Parts: sequence; structure tokens; C-alpha cells
Amino acid sequence: MFRRRRGGVVPDPEQDDRQPGNSPLAIFGVLGVVFLIVLVAVVAEPGKLLAGGGADSETTAVPEMRDGVPQPGFDPVALLERNPLNSKNASLEPADCRLPELAESEAGMRSYYEAAVRCLNTLWRPVVVGADLSWAPPEVSLRSRTSDCSETEGSSRPTAFYCDGTIHMPRQWVLSDIGAREPAHLILLAHEYGHHVQQRAGMLRASTVRQQESEVRSPEWLRISRRLELQADCYSGMFMAAAAEGGTLRDRVAERFVSATGSAELGDTHGSPENQRDWKLTGFRERTTAACDTWNVPAERVR
Repeated sequence: MFRRRRGGVVPDPEQDDRQPGNSPLAIFGVLGVVFLIVLVAVVAEPGKLLAGGGADSETTAVPEMRDGVPQPGFDPVALLERNPLNSKNASLEPADCRLPELAESEAGMRSYYEAAVRCLNTLWRPVVVGADLSWAPPEVSLRSRTSDCSETEGSSRPTAFYCDGTIHMPRQWVLSDIGAREPAHLILLAHEYGHHVQQRAGMLRASTVRQQESEVRSPEWLRISRRLELQADCYSGMFMAAAAEGGTLRDRVAERFVSATGSAELGDTHGSPENQRDWKLTGFRERTTAACDTWNVPAERVR
């Protein structure tokens, strides 16, 4: 009665055009089959029929990046909220960092920081590459001035900062603010290294683009800054846990420094002292990049 051709089923032209009437039993039978199919579809994929399509239909893909830089025209919201680092339960291996003694001289501090950064490279490289992101190690500098990032030396100056692939740990600033306590230097360095991880993931660039959409120091501008800084705090907690597990630091020492409340001086841009502590503890206890996702949490967690 029917013959098939590519594209579907068509009636046989030799068949009589007249169609028999539809009986009530046949109609109810067809409706029953249709209802069953719809019911199965709703049970199997409950959101699709009711929402007008799957979640993927309105999802903006995470943009392609080259050497940590998103391609032109990228969506910064997608890169921050659906970043591959934020969706993976990636963790750091135990860290047995072979570090020299921390000395207060410029040569001594440089030697210590360079050794610590090599250890951080070993830990973070597999995590970044495992998220299908490109990798390059950061530089470390003891200078406070750079042509790329302007840093003031007023009362609001940071203790250290990250700029364009370089971690700046200005010797005089660091010694003035935290002294020569080795764990304090490690957690500070790990925080700035966290910004390098964000740079490799494109999150630094994406956050800058989002901030440019708001007035400088407006509530939204500051909220973006805090999300960025608190994520770096969480990454530093991850490192301190790895350092304690690997024997670089004693457990109690690492936890004591992670549990300390943060600074109130930079609270507007870095988060409240309590939130700084809480995000470091989150990284220390949960130890995954997914747990450090500050871009998809309520505003009160990034105040």
C-alpha cells in the first residue's frame, strides 16, 4: 500500500484515494499512544516540554581562548560563570616543596619565592591543562613599580599584587606588613598565584570587561572585584592544604594561618575579613576548584 523513498513515506499512486472513516475506538487508541509518548518524554526529560527546549538551547558557550586571552567578541558572563575550572572537582596533589630558608635580604627572599613558585607550578599546571586551558608559568618580582599596572604607595597600597603574568612581592612592603613568618609569605604568594591561575583561565580578562560596563567603584564593580579576590583566597587555601599534606608545613600551622581573619582595609575590593577567612577555609577543607567558584554564589558570600 505504501512505498518508501528518501525523505519519508508517500502514498502509493495506485491506491484508491478514498479513505475509510475513522472509528471512535481507533481515535481513542491513537490518542492513548500519543499520551503515552508525551508522558514518557516528560518523565525522561522533564524540563524540555515545559520550558520550550533544553537548557542548552539558551546557553552561551564558553569562548575559545589563546594563551589565556579570550577571542574577540566573547561573553564575559559565560567565561566567569561557566568557566571550566569552576565546573571541575580538580584538586592539588600533596606538596613537598623543597624551599630554602627564608631570609630578609633581597637575594634571600628572591630565592625563596622562586623556589615556592616552582612548587606552585608543579601543582597547578596539571589542573589548568586538565581543564583544556593553555599553560605558562608566572614570573616573580620584588619590585613595587611596573609600567603595566599602576600601584600607589599610599595607605591603601596592597602588600603584594599580580600584573600581566608577574607576581610582585615588593620586599619592603611585605616585610613591613607581615614580617618574616614563613607561612604568612606562603599564603600571600599562593593568593597572588591564584590570580595567575585566573589569568590562564581567562577570568581576569572577563572580570575587567564586566567592570568596564559599570561605574568605577560602583556596587557592581566592587562586587566583581570581591568575587575575583575571594576566589584567589580560596585557591590559596587549596595550596596550604596541599602543603600541609605533603609535609611542607605542619597541619596546625597551616590551618592557623588559613583560619585568620583577613584585612579590613581593603574590604570593599577584597571582601570582609570574615569572608576572606571563610573562602580560605573552603579551599583548605574542600580542596577543589569547583568549591572555589565565587561567581555562582549569593551576594552575601562575597561581601
